Amino acid sequence: MHRSITRSYRKHFAAIDARADRGDPVMPLTGAQRRFHHTRSADPHGRVKVVPVFVEFPPAVLSTRRLDRAARAIARRHPALRASADTIAGVPVLRIGPPDARPIVEEPTGPDAGRAARSALDHWPAGCGPFRVLVARDDRRDLLALAFDHLVCDEVSIGRVLGELAAAYDDDVEVPDTAMTEELDRYRDAVERQLDHEHEASNPDALAHWTARLRDAAPGLWGRDRRPGGTGGSESAWQRVPLSVPPGGRSRLFPTLLAACQEVLAEHDGAAPVCYTWGGRGGDGAVVGCFLNTVIANPPGELPDRLADVRAGWWDDLEWADTPFDEVVRAARAAGSRWGGHLDLVLTLDDRTRRPTLVLDGATGRETYLPGMRVGTPVVVSASYDKHELHLRVDHDPTIVPPSVAGRVTAALVDAARDSSHVAG
Repeated sequence: MHRSITRSYRKHFAAIDARADRGDPVMPLTGAQRRFHHTRSADPHGRVKVVPVFVEFPPAVLSTRRLDRAARAIARRHPALRASADTIAGVPVLRIGPPDARPIVEEPTGPDAGRAARSALDHWPAGCGPFRVLVARDDRRDLLALAFDHLVCDEVSIGRVLGELAAAYDDDVEVPDTAMTEELDRYRDAVERQLDHEHEASNPDALAHWTARLRDAAPGLWGRDRRPGGTGGSESAWQRVPLSVPPGGRSRLFPTLLAACQEVLAEHDGAAPVCYTWGGRGGDGAVVGCFLNTVIANPPGELPDRLADVRAGWWDDLEWADTPFDEVVRAARAAGSRWGGHLDLVLTLDDRTRRPTLVLDGATGRETYLPGMRVGTPVVVSASYDKHELHLRVDHDPTIVPPSVAGRVTAALVDAARDSSHVAG
């Protein structure tokens, strides 16, 4: 059997698990979860990478009591949403907390609901659970924020939580102890199977693929000289582009956006690799947790048809998309690549048609965007689409990335989307 970081990690985790007390259960971390845990551990402030979903409702509509009841039911059902990352004898683990301890719905106050919610999320309390529900109110709206620690969150999980929140808000949902036990077993089984995939995707052929892809990768420029303990604040740009994404269109839209990001990096920072989140969940789609992997895409050189080359390279990469990020970094370093794991830009693509519109007691919420959220990477490009529009958001750390460059990223993405076959009208 080939050696891999995943295999070594599982061996160390098994030793920890065998002598753990019978208190809070501990679970192994997937490769993506280990990366988030390592990033937080390296942050002087231990800050959480937050994935928020903001939904606007008319003013004075939401019931804090009903939201609290619904959120508690969701946390009882899904062990990942009451978990916390921990380190035992140097081994990172996920410690599953007791039910009903959190979340408690919070109501940050202030004259502006958006600022109040953003301030609360930028200051994630130490020891807080990975799932928070905030209601901020002003004269114009009730702003509901569902916030997840990225360590236990992905696109599929968000959709499921939204659906369960609506059901539990309207009806008093009971989650018996037997259901909690079953979900805990399902979560452990799903993580173990994900680790199986990651080990298999760390075989010599996979590592040879990633070594070849990253052999000429540049180390990047943005963020390497970031001041320790910096605020990591952000400035944002937001664009909507009319389009229609047909069934299967995601696989054509994503490389278009990827190529645009890589082109801007090639102009401004030495063409460091782009990072994106991707993953197939198979039969584990109903298990809430983080099973997406962090995948690297290295920009091609000067080629006649950059988009065609990016698309072909991306399809090749997806065959090895389960290779854990730490395994890819180790292979690149061993091969003498100048790139050592630094990331300047993260790209995500979210299909909003796969999650329900949030309706609470007959009131229909409108998903919205809140600028200025803290970013952990110099540039974060968040793309999402519904039936009629592509929503593009570019968040950047202004202490690292000049606003003109962030504007260039936004313009390149908009131009690429408009020039693609996905644009309607």
